[in-house]
Formats: sequence, C-alpha cells, structure tokens
Amino acid sequence: MLHILNKPPHSDAAVQMLNALSNGDSVVLIEDGVQAALYPEWQGWATSAASIFMLAEDAISRGIHSIAITHGLPLIEMDGFVALTEQHEQIISWY
Repeated sequence: MLHILNKPPHSDAAVQMLNALSNGDSVVLIEDGVQAALYPEWQGWATSAASIFMLAEDAISRGIHSIAITHGLPLIEMDGFVALTEQHEQIISWY
C-alpha cells in the first residue's frame, strides 16, 4: 500500500498513518508532511515496516531540502512519486 501524508509528523493523521503501516508499504511525505525533516527523532524514520520518502519539490519550497540532505533522509522527485503510484494497487491519503 502507498500512504501519502500531507500533515506534520506529530499530527493525528501522521500518528494514525504510522499505526496503519504494514510490511512492504511505502510512504510519501508531501506538503507539510516534509516537516518531518526537522524531526530526525520522528518515529516514522525508525520504522522498518515501510519505506518513507519526502517529495523533493515540497522540501525545497519549504526551505528544508538541505536539512533533509544533511540528515540523509530519502527524497524523491515527482517522477519517483508517480512511479510509486504505479507500483501500488492501493493508495491512501492522510489529510
């Protein structure tokens, strides 16, 4: 399953999403979800159930792209996001 989160990492939506993750899932953090780069201790970065990515365009627009790179956080471009949507039959958005 592909999970798309557009809320900050400590929001109710983010907590609910983390609780819903299963092995093999993928997560794309978009919009305010990329604020997770500011919290390297966020539980999502430690999960082994899912691969978590940040949309690079949103990290750039929020001025935290360099922070994500410094912390070695996985960034994807829009074409990578589209590829993930093609790979997953089920997609859930957390708003």
